[in-house]
Amino acid sequence: MRIAVALVCLEFLVGSPLRAVTLSEGQSAYSQNQIAQAERIFTALAADPSALPPDRAAAARELARIAWLIDGNAARALDYLTVAANAGDKPCETGSLTVRVLRQSGRAAEAISRSAALLAACPDGIGDDEIIRTHVLGARLDLAAAAGGANRAKLLTEASIDARSFGPEADIEAARLRMETGLLTGDAPAALAAWKDYFWIEEGDAPQALANAGVTAVFTNGLARNAPLDDRLKLTDLLMRTGFAVQSRRFADAHGLQAAARDNPVMKRLQAYWSVHDQVEATFLKVNRRMARGGKTPAVLKAAASALDPLIEAAAATLMKAADSTGEVKAVLKSAYGLVGTGRGETSGYPSLHMGHLIEDREMLIAQHGKTAKIHYMSVDNMLANGFESWLWDGGPMVGGWQADGVIVQVRGAYVKSPLRAFRQSQDSPERRELIANERRLAPEDKAKLRARPVATLPGLGDRLQIQLVDRIMAVARTRTRDERGLRKAFLAEFSRANFNQSIEVHEGRHAIDESLGLSGKAEQPVFEYQAKLSELVLAEYPRMALRNMNLNLEGNGPHDKAGARIFSEYAKWIAAHSTEVMGFDPALPALVQLDKLTDGQIREIARNLDPLPNGRPSPLKLGNEAK
Repeated sequence: MRIAVALVCLEFLVGSPLRAVTLSEGQSAYSQNQIAQAERIFTALAADPSALPPDRAAAARELARIAWLIDGNAARALDYLTVAANAGDKPCETGSLTVRVLRQSGRAAEAISRSAALLAACPDGIGDDEIIRTHVLGARLDLAAAAGGANRAKLLTEASIDARSFGPEADIEAARLRMETGLLTGDAPAALAAWKDYFWIEEGDAPQALANAGVTAVFTNGLARNAPLDDRLKLTDLLMRTGFAVQSRRFADAHGLQAAARDNPVMKRLQAYWSVHDQVEATFLKVNRRMARGGKTPAVLKAAASALDPLIEAAAATLMKAADSTGEVKAVLKSAYGLVGTGRGETSGYPSLHMGHLIEDREMLIAQHGKTAKIHYMSVDNMLANGFESWLWDGGPMVGGWQADGVIVQVRGAYVKSPLRAFRQSQDSPERRELIANERRLAPEDKAKLRARPVATLPGLGDRLQIQLVDRIMAVARTRTRDERGLRKAFLAEFSRANFNQSIEVHEGRHAIDESLGLSGKAEQPVFEYQAKLSELVLAEYPRMALRNMNLNLEGNGPHDKAGARIFSEYAKWIAAHSTEVMGFDPALPALVQLDKLTDGQIREIARNLDPLPNGRPSPLKLGNEAK
């Protein structure tokens, strides 16, 4: 009956489209917060019997994501996921989203009971089977948190078995839950090993900002049988300071710390943090859902700001009071809670807050084209909030950091998934075969987009650039190890290093240099992003990584969108004017879709000629949108 409801709903919404729509058009509309338009496109595809099964299944999954993430409607989301499962494509992705909706909607037992069938439908070698198993582990821990006695012990035993099935190479969410399992079962070695796996620590026991925290002793002493109250509190406080809100509270509850340490200053800070965490999470969810459904209208944005401003002010006051401090707010949040953030502002025109937990904190000297700037680098993780678009994009692109007042802040979560995905794409794997198949399927769409506008987001081009990128990085990794077992580690290290260099040292570093040159307050934000992206193309070791990252939303109106569109427009002009210098140039194809035919040297030289800094030209103050 539920599937019939879903199909009727799809058919009702479809209407009579005037032309065929594509999955990438729906995804582009969604990424630009045009939710109603995205729904219409996805609905038409999901109900179109002439559409390819992969497109029908993907469209139904996207409708399920909208139903759950934006509308909080688990029943409707599961209906759409049934449609996706019946379409038969990518059962792992459908299964992982199914178990996620079940778990997050409070149906943990059902998530566990359905997991065997979902995993059975998921072919070996696909990363999403790990996501399903991660949610199952989380579901057991969720149930254990609410259970008591023998049932709790049984659930924790089952969770321990699940936790041991994940290796150190698994995703960080699996490491988070493995750590929680160790915490709740009193297994200090397992909890500490998972902590290290979460932070990718190979030497020492903590991220740089916590290098002197004595983490090994904190875990060992805090998890000892009959550990003193102070040792339990030290471990709980460490977990809170690094942003493990759920894990810290569940550990405290398991040992009765809130009652036992009621008047302890550490417990007062912990309780204030947990309260603020809940309030911020709940309020931002409501506000984000309103902005997704209401669009970017003045009334919606004003209402969002009106809801967030008093929340943030009250949260700061609560945390300050619990820390028993009247000092500068940012300094107290950092010292007492490990929190670093922007304060309430705007990102891409949406009211936002970006705040996470400090894991790196050091000075850096940036040098580009004969100019230098000193910056203070921080890395934050386990975000309390990371802006509307990071939430909307739901595990895809996200705000990766910010720069202000000589401080560069990196959001670690934006950087940990791409190396793992890239490694799988470098192998003879389902992920690589999918990348190749998608490129071929999307190539005609790329050409069609460029008939409608001079610059557009080109997914087919993006896939070709990604293949070239992972192959180049793999070639470098092979020069650094003769051991096939060490190849994965060498690849991840090289990808992560290159990604950090490009996005932080080069991109954010250029922002610091431009600021030191007095451009702040004079040039519009798209200009800063344009120049930072040019620095990436000239100075980063893998310019294709930069091009791939720019090709995300070139039709949009955000600063990054406008900057990327301007750069792609300039490259299209150069290719058209220098076609004889482009190896394999095809005059029957648009110039821009042949961007991947440029050599790394050509990519760098074109960007160098465009950049005012190495050429001694004044910086522009405004930037148009070349995609319009």
